[in-house]
Amino acid sequence: MAIGLLIRRRAVAPGLLFALAALTVPFLALMADDQLVKNDGTIVSGTILGVDGAQVMIENHTASGGIAKFPVSLADIKTVNMTTPAEATKVQAAGTPPGDVIAALDPLIKKFAGLPAGWVVAAMAQLGDTYEQVGQLDKAGVAYDEITRLYPGSAFEKLAQAGKADLSFSQGKTDEALAALQPIIDQANKDIAPSPSDGALYAKAFLVYGKVLEAQKKPQQALEAYLTVKTMFYQNPALAGQADELAKSLKDKNAGLGVE
Repeated sequence: MAIGLLIRRRAVAPGLLFALAALTVPFLALMADDQLVKNDGTIVSGTILGVDGAQVMIENHTASGGIAKFPVSLADIKTVNMTTPAEATKVQAAGTPPGDVIAALDPLIKKFAGLPAGWVVAAMAQLGDTYEQVGQLDKAGVAYDEITRLYPGSAFEKLAQAGKADLSFSQGKTDEALAALQPIIDQANKDIAPSPSDGALYAKAFLVYGKVLEAQKKPQQALEAYLTVKTMFYQNPALAGQADELAKSLKDKNAGLGVE
């Protein structure tokens, strides 16, 4: 239950209304800022302009009303709180034409690759998936390799591993794909309460896992993998949409197939 303060309109002086409005505008602007949390706990707020080499460029407003631009070393950043750009959100919808996905994500990735923000890595993985979808396997491999290079040892590597497993599967290397996926699947099955970011990372692995199981003539297990994406790891709309389509196609090809 939300608790709020009710103020009778006739009891509020015009001066107070003006003061409240003056306070609200900068508060909303502050809430809209991107935030970098550094390893020493310091919080840097402003607008993230992009990544330049080993530095993140930030822009914010000074006390005198001017604009300041300054770098923050990537090595000093622990976490990033940044709203996903509208261009990236728009192309997450299932069924978005591949050309639109590439046109939207490629410039964003060139600008922000290396930033430790979940939306950046998800965009890199989606770009890799899209290149694979249109048969440009070399470019897909480069996209996945970039994730591994820029985020070594991080949870983000799961996306790259799942993407590479999908490439292996598309090339008929089913056993190789399964070997790459199994550690991620095992970890996900032990994760009782995955965070939204972890859920987005696991989704790709279960999607490819389902395709591998389907190729192995295990429709029941494959369906369960697809439905796992839909019901548990649905944070990425594009992957959830793919899982839904694959599940429907699988049931169409196997009369009476359902969850036991």
